[in-house]
Amino acid sequence: MNQLELLSPAGDLQIFKAVVNVGADAVYFGGDLFGARAYAKNFTMEEAAEAIRYAHIHGARAYLTVNTLLKNTEIERSLYTYLKDYVNSGIDAFIVQDFGVFSFIREYFPDTHIHISTQASLCTKYGAKFFEDLGAKRIVTAREISTSEISAIHEYCPDLEIESFIHGALCVCYSGQCLMSSILGGRSGNRGRCAQPCRLPYDAFDDAGNKLNKKGQYILSPKDFCTINHLPEMIEAGVNSFKIEGRMKQLEYATGVVSVYRHYIDEYLYRGAKNYSVSESDIQRLLDYGNRSGFTDLYLHKHNGPEMITFEAPSHKKVEGATVDISEKKMSVDCYIKALKGKDFSIKFISEDGKEAIVAGDTVQEAKNKPTTKEDIIKAASGLGNTQYVMGNIHVDYDDDIFLPVSAIKNARREAIDILSTSQMVDELPKTVIEFKELKSISNQRTATRCFVSISTAEQLDAVCSSDFVDEIAVPIYLFEKASQVFSGGIYISLPSILREEYVSNITIPDKAAGVIACSYDELGYLNKIDYPLDKVIIDHRLYTFNNRSIKLFKEQGYSLNCIPYELSLKELKHRDNRGSQMIVYSRIPMMITANCTVKNTVGCKKSNDIITIVDRKNESFSVACNCDYCYNTIYNSKKYVAFDLKDELDMLGVAEYRLDFTIENYKETKEVLNAYKGIFIENKPVHLHDNYTKGHLKRGVE
Repeated sequence: MNQLELLSPAGDLQIFKAVVNVGADAVYFGGDLFGARAYAKNFTMEEAAEAIRYAHIHGARAYLTVNTLLKNTEIERSLYTYLKDYVNSGIDAFIVQDFGVFSFIREYFPDTHIHISTQASLCTKYGAKFFEDLGAKRIVTAREISTSEISAIHEYCPDLEIESFIHGALCVCYSGQCLMSSILGGRSGNRGRCAQPCRLPYDAFDDAGNKLNKKGQYILSPKDFCTINHLPEMIEAGVNSFKIEGRMKQLEYATGVVSVYRHYIDEYLYRGAKNYSVSESDIQRLLDYGNRSGFTDLYLHKHNGPEMITFEAPSHKKVEGATVDISEKKMSVDCYIKALKGKDFSIKFISEDGKEAIVAGDTVQEAKNKPTTKEDIIKAASGLGNTQYVMGNIHVDYDDDIFLPVSAIKNARREAIDILSTSQMVDELPKTVIEFKELKSISNQRTATRCFVSISTAEQLDAVCSSDFVDEIAVPIYLFEKASQVFSGGIYISLPSILREEYVSNITIPDKAAGVIACSYDELGYLNKIDYPLDKVIIDHRLYTFNNRSIKLFKEQGYSLNCIPYELSLKELKHRDNRGSQMIVYSRIPMMITANCTVKNTVGCKKSNDIITIVDRKNESFSVACNCDYCYNTIYNSKKYVAFDLKDELDMLGVAEYRLDFTIENYKETKEVLNAYKGIFIENKPVHLHDNYTKGHLKRGVE
């Protein structure tokens, strides 16, 4: 796709048609399953089929969101029939997060385009290339990346379509990396049910108890994104599709924002970048349609900053009455009629874009009583009111003394218009649909399980080295040399939670490392680039091997080990292929990974790996750790995640390794956990760790 695409959201059929009418080139929407806005109205299959047809008649495209994580039962029982109906209705692409869903579509609907969702957190050219090589048509970039990073992706993958957000709400967390709503309230953002805890008030404190947030309590709430001033820059960076956020927004918002961006994309195409200018009145129009404490465009040029945070109550502000004309833009058609005595009646329509349709009727008879007049013929042929066409010129070649039933003229007109409408739709061949075969279920066998420990600090390393049962460890790059001197087992490198282009040079993998833990598709792509052995790569929990289809595709590529994600229950894990999996049994669950730095936003950047505390309205405390080597924050749950007392059930899952993740623990805390693990998992002794912990979703699961 070389032309620029303005991509609009639609929460219902009325909005879908309206945004097409005001200039959207494509529309994305959710069906009644598997979309990232589970609480939106969404579309029935009948509404979706009508929407797709409407888009195609008007030269637009329709994309379905399938951008949530799917469980095995959902993929094997529901996904095929659901997607098949959309493929048969002419859907142009599926927007996908789940690696297993990606594999599924690639296998059963090979001609249907796949767009990789922003939920995949793609930030670099390496992640883009990873998916391009697997057959993705398009990637949706992370909202956090700059135009220079987008340009690097385009230069590296010139044939890959790039879709980027240009307007709407921002999540403070990298999309797809947020577990906060899931862990605190059971509503998973990865399942389309985010409760938006980032929009709530928090106070921030340093380790001495000093309050840091003097500007306000809404320290995790970004302003809305608006890039209207930077469209030329984004176009020249290589963006093909310009995406507006807002599938849960109202009609006035969707149509209003589309109309403004439509105008300025056309202005760029007509006038060029040098003469591009946005009026203050149009900025005000966008503000009137809705905003949170104003707009920000910061991510296009900076990594983070306090100027993009609301700090005050982030209610969505709008001004009533800001409306646009949403009437359907009808196409002119000329009509040619032949009604000659003794010959077949015919009616032909030719649209303004050159498409035509002709229908022949019965033989025209001589009139015995009242003849059919030219006016009768024109009136019967002109009834186009409920179609997408408006009558242009009518040419009638007829004899004076004929009889032609008005009903016959109307029927021929309807048939010809139907033919013309079909020809107006986007030209494409029928898409291939492969017969579905259910993936065979896995019978997990109880196995001898190794102990794997991930550590973050030198004192945690000292605690591990004082234990005698740990088989393998993972350390940050800076700790590898020390670890190799004091630990005799296998040592993996923990790659960062998020990889950005400017920090790729920080990654050095020693030859003697046993392997690496990869946390992102960007890192998988980078490891491919340097030809790193895939069988030495652990697919981390952040890459969400939620189902056996995802595990299967990773294994087919050459990856042999993965880490079970946090949002699966024990019941669901019984149906998962755990033979090459790590099971985390202790950690502080990382609930958010953010490009924005809470320290910088409250007291200024200190370029130190500080740990501060944020406290919510219920007086729960959450640790926020700065990673200045890669410039991101991690927000950890207030309660430790401990699964030790579920050992008997965990043993039946057949996992390869039990894993303990240490993050902000000191030596004493680390040693206590290690001793408890040894007592329960190795010596089979009852050990009491502490009371304030959570088992995550192992018992309750997510919707």
